[in-house]
Amino acid sequence: MKPEKALLLSAPALRAAGPRALTGVKTLYLGDEFCQNLVPSTEDFSAALGRFSGKVVLVTPLLTDAAFDSVEEIIKEHASPRRRLEVVVNDLGLLHTVRKRYADRVAVSLGRVLGHRVKVMPRAFMAKFLKDHGVRRVDLDDPALLPRFAGLGLKFSFHHPFRYLSVTRFCPWEKHWPAACGLACENRVRKLEHPRLPSALLLKGQAYGVRTGRPPLSQAIDRLVNEPLGAAK
Repeated sequence: MKPEKALLLSAPALRAAGPRALTGVKTLYLGDEFCQNLVPSTEDFSAALGRFSGKVVLVTPLLTDAAFDSVEEIIKEHASPRRRLEVVVNDLGLLHTVRKRYADRVAVSLGRVLGHRVKVMPRAFMAKFLKDHGVRRVDLDDPALLPRFAGLGLKFSFHHPFRYLSVTRFCPWEKHWPAACGLACENRVRKLEHPRLPSALLLKGQAYGVRTGRPPLSQAIDRLVNEPLGAAK
C-alpha cells in the first residue's frame, strides 16, 4: 500500500498558493515546526478547512506564551471527541497540556524537534513516556531513527526533501529574538557553505538542515510529507 501524500505549508504560503497546489494531496500540514511566528491563527485554520477537503493537521514548534495561546484557541475551536484534531507537537509544555486538558480531542504526533530529545531516552522509559502522553504518530526525516521508534505501535510520517539538523530561536533572517515577524524567510532558503562542512547546509526559516533525496521505502511509513524548499539565496 502506497503512503498517503501530504503537503506542509505555513499559513502565508497557503494563502499565496495557486489553485492546483493541493492537487493529489490527502493531508495538509498547516504551520511550522521551527518558528513560533508561523503558528496559524484560528482564522488561518478555519480558512484551510474551508479550502481543503482532506485532513488538516496543525503543526507546532517550540512555543512562546503568545503562540501557546494561539494553539489552544485552535484546539478549543476545531477539536472535539467526535472530530479529533491531529497536532504535531514539539513543545514539552504543549505535550503535557494536551494530555491533561485535551486527551479526548487531540491525536498527538511527536514532532521532529521533540523527537530528537525523546530518541535518547532508555527504550522502556521512552515507550511509557509516549504511551502516557497519547503519542500515536512520529514525524521523522531521518531513516536512521525508524528502528529507534519501531515496535511501539506507532505510525510514521516522513518529511522530504529537507532534513532538520538544528533550530534556533534567534531569527537569522531578520536578526531578532521572538518578536514581530516580517516573513523575510517566506518561500526562501539560504545555502551555507564552508570548507570544513562535508556538504552545504540549508537555512530554512529558523532551522538548519540538508537537502535529502528520495524518501526511504518502508512499510512502517504510511504518510510522506512534502516540505517545499523555496528559492535558494
